[in-house]
Amino acid sequence: MELTLVVPGLLRFEDKSYRELVVQAERIPALELIISRSQRLKTNGYNLESSLGELFGLSEELTSSLPVAALSHYLKFGELNDNWYMRCDPVVMQPNRDHLLMLGNDMLEIGEQEAEKIISDINAMYHDQAWQLKMLSPLQWVLELHKNPEIQTNSLTAVLGKKVDEYLPTGKDAKAWHALLNELQMFLHSHPVNQSRAANGLSTINSVWFWGEGQLPRNINSSVATNWVQCWSYHTTTLALARLFNIPRVDCPANANTWLEYVATPGRHIVVIDALQSCALDPFEWWQALSDLNEQWLEPLITALQTNALSKLSLVTAGGRAYELTPMLAKRWWKRIKPLV
Repeated sequence: MELTLVVPGLLRFEDKSYRELVVQAERIPALELIISRSQRLKTNGYNLESSLGELFGLSEELTSSLPVAALSHYLKFGELNDNWYMRCDPVVMQPNRDHLLMLGNDMLEIGEQEAEKIISDINAMYHDQAWQLKMLSPLQWVLELHKNPEIQTNSLTAVLGKKVDEYLPTGKDAKAWHALLNELQMFLHSHPVNQSRAANGLSTINSVWFWGEGQLPRNINSSVATNWVQCWSYHTTTLALARLFNIPRVDCPANANTWLEYVATPGRHIVVIDALQSCALDPFEWWQALSDLNEQWLEPLITALQTNALSKLSLVTAGGRAYELTPMLAKRWWKRIKPLV
């Protein structure tokens, strides 16, 4: 049995702002063993979306980034069509002296009724436009369009904690989408839902973020994707790809011991854990998530390799790198286990 464990945000310890924290903190033994003794591979996945495209065999078919919006719409509604989709997620942007800083939406805790009211009012305001805004979940909204929006965007995770202006849409129709973004910001500023939230001391939605544009992949017979016997995750795009390729989907368990207890189908399994990716704003929160990953997943998986319960572990970083470890490679005692930095 083989496991591919996808962990975006793992390589953040190489970033300058995190290195001092890593040096001062306790060691991460299982991860250090994997990095020190595994076979290192270069990948074409430099973020979670491109990594998933590669892992599911869509890299050659896609002309741009993975169509996250179309996939998330398909997972929610089960519709196979040729429409274009683009995520339009509610977010919080923090005004600074000369720029806006993206804070994301983890702090929002929007209720379904709040989201539905805002979406309904936006659709009413733009009823004459060639798009419709739909809710996938309170924190995930999607625009349904009948033609290519003619822009290239950046994922919400790519801009977390960064200056918004440097990540705005580019392309032929970029100016029109910039204008729409400004209009929606003004609309949200005075919306009754936001006024009520502000009066109750809650975070307000002061913008949306366009990203993940595209159509559903037309070729869904990828031989690469059909090699997966089971997909384990809570991540929306991963689950959508699994559904598209008819791969059995299972909720991701809390730890590897539980996974090893329940997994029964031999073959190649894929697990996607995106907890580290959502900690871009807080290095200490990221470090705690990394420590938890090491204890709850990596240590039991090393033990499974050493007892031959697992024949191969592939750790995909979604940062252009992957590490493959087998029972034989794990036993290379002459490969000294080095600290992360």
